[in-house]
Amino acid sequence: MTPARGTRHAAGPGPWAGQAGPGASAFRPSLHRAPFGIADELSCYYDAPAEPCNVHVEVRVPGNLDSRALRDATAAALAEQPRALVRRAPGAWWRRYAWEVPGQPDCDPVTTAAWAGEDELARVRARFLSTAPSLRSSPPLRILLAAGPGEDRVILNAHHAALDGLSSLELLRSIAGHYPGGAAAEPPAGPVAPDAAPQVPAAPPPGVGRGAAERAQQGRAARIAADREPGRAAGLPGYGFVLLPGRPVPAGRHPGGGTVNDVLIAALVLAIARWNSAHGRPAGLIRITMPVNARPQGQAGAAGNLSRLTTVSVPAPSGGDLAGLVADVAAQTRPAKQQAGPQVDPASRALAAAWWPPAVKRGVLRLALRTAGPLLCDTSLVSNLGVVGPPRFGAATATDMWFSTSAHMPRGLSVGAVTVGGRLHLCLRYRRALFSEPSAARFAGLYATALGNLTSQGGAGDR
Repeated sequence: MTPARGTRHAAGPGPWAGQAGPGASAFRPSLHRAPFGIADELSCYYDAPAEPCNVHVEVRVPGNLDSRALRDATAAALAEQPRALVRRAPGAWWRRYAWEVPGQPDCDPVTTAAWAGEDELARVRARFLSTAPSLRSSPPLRILLAAGPGEDRVILNAHHAALDGLSSLELLRSIAGHYPGGAAAEPPAGPVAPDAAPQVPAAPPPGVGRGAAERAQQGRAARIAADREPGRAAGLPGYGFVLLPGRPVPAGRHPGGGTVNDVLIAALVLAIARWNSAHGRPAGLIRITMPVNARPQGQAGAAGNLSRLTTVSVPAPSGGDLAGLVADVAAQTRPAKQQAGPQVDPASRALAAAWWPPAVKRGVLRLALRTAGPLLCDTSLVSNLGVVGPPRFGAATATDMWFSTSAHMPRGLSVGAVTVGGRLHLCLRYRRALFSEPSAARFAGLYATALGNLTSQGGAGDR
């Protein structure tokens, strides 16, 4: 059954029937109750109408999926992952936030929409991702089945406080595995990569983490030159998305000794330097946030917000020593992946531990972001989910996948990467306060060119 175009399906009978709505006065007995983690709490404070704190995973599926079957598959996947069912427990306004896992979801997370062309699909995507799902009801995520001509898009929107990029990916793969006639998605073909979504909101502001004082001594991080439509306010709300078509994954080793992840970071450094130069702004020191998966061994796909942030600091490249640029990045990423550390920086931990009402802590964080952010925030972020087996929805195998995470100002830009079917898929998420749509497309082209410049000198290792 093809979803009716332009319609949204109500819950109806089936797995979601008889469940209390988000405003129900009495909650069912919880299976588990626990205080928010530090990253969870900070993610709530970062969430704002102009900058939703959410994670986006999207797959392209040939043909048309059955909306009822997708709804049933979603119910089955959530039943297997109680951590993905969490909601914020009710409590007095001054109390610290806590999670609870209800016996069953409060609402149907699956909706449908239709699109006839890429422009309409872009509007559907932006509208769907314009807010983070509420934490007051379970589950803290939404699934959109966007039906198009000859293909469907399945788009997941998860609140970052509850799920990071890696756990969102695993949940979507589980949904595909439960789709009728399908089989569980293949395990990743390579080592699990650091997850981008996680700590974008975990460190206040992004990049003010461990080593911030040392980095400050090296110089102020460069800001990406804004390029908006004339007359548009700097505070223009919302995100835009540029999904680049899949490209071959670099094979072998790069002369700079870097992995694919290192090349992705180096290419962003190069693109920012070239972009700023074209806009008459010196690049200076470019700092790229790199999330690292902090899950314990054996829990690679565990649900939650479970990554830590690290930072790669590189002076704007001069000359044509691209191999040297990759080598500089690789020299920093190798120990960052191997050395354990706290999930967030000391200032973040202190703020989360303070016995102030959540509203006060949110105000403090937002104030710090506005005042100290331009001085201390990293320049941008690259998050690579690594190699993923293509999800299979029954007889239909997903041909493409994209992923992105929040990009709060003053950073304003994040790059999400995932490799599916031997092809690298990239999504640039940008704040409309930083780029207009044409500007974002030009920057994406500059980034693709930088990747080509780096990989033309040789391949890049796995991760």
